[in-house]
Amino acid sequence: MAAHVWFYLHHYDKLALFLLLTIEESGIPVPVPGDVVMMYAGYRVNRGAMLWYEVLLVGVCAALIGSCILYNIGKRGGRPLLTRYGRYLHLTDARQERIERWLARYGGLAVFVGRLIPGMRCGSSFVAGTFGVPYPTFFVATAASAAVWWGSFIFIGSRAGTWVAPIVEAHPHTLLVFVGLATLSSLVPLYVRYRMDQEKSETQRPRLTEDQDARSALPS
Repeated sequence: MAAHVWFYLHHYDKLALFLLLTIEESGIPVPVPGDVVMMYAGYRVNRGAMLWYEVLLVGVCAALIGSCILYNIGKRGGRPLLTRYGRYLHLTDARQERIERWLARYGGLAVFVGRLIPGMRCGSSFVAGTFGVPYPTFFVATAASAAVWWGSFIFIGSRAGTWVAPIVEAHPHTLLVFVGLATLSSLVPLYVRYRMDQEKSETQRPRLTEDQDARSALPS
């Protein structure tokens, strides 16, 4: 499957790039992460096969379309989903209320920063729609964040691609290593966050038990 992605990127560059990034930004997993794809585009920019501002424009447009899809999904069905499955993500009602207040205060900045955290790009769009970040604010923050995010990977690809590409061409299977590292970099922050929430809940549980015991010991 990954080989087909590289084939289409090589032969249909901007169209394939746009479709792949739009699919990923709308929350659908793709064989090759968008970060790696954009670094490959940066390498092609370095080789003169593509223009950097065209690649950046494609990335921003794809991010806006895909993110708006997730935003509207969150706006229309996010609350019921969180009510039903939020406990599995440690999103209690109290925590959801804090998130909503925080987004009401820092909506645009929260969307901008959230999209720059590995593994949180798609989730930020869904959360923004769920908790009612105004659409103009969401649109501008997403466009600005996408420009920074994709611009960074274009630059990295244009610099690092000159020594990575010969390795991949000589040993195609090493591409899986680079894709795996990029995927791992996205999963690590999520795992760290999960462990922090788990440890926090474990430390709070004894305290709640002690409070309940103390209340039960009081004379009625």
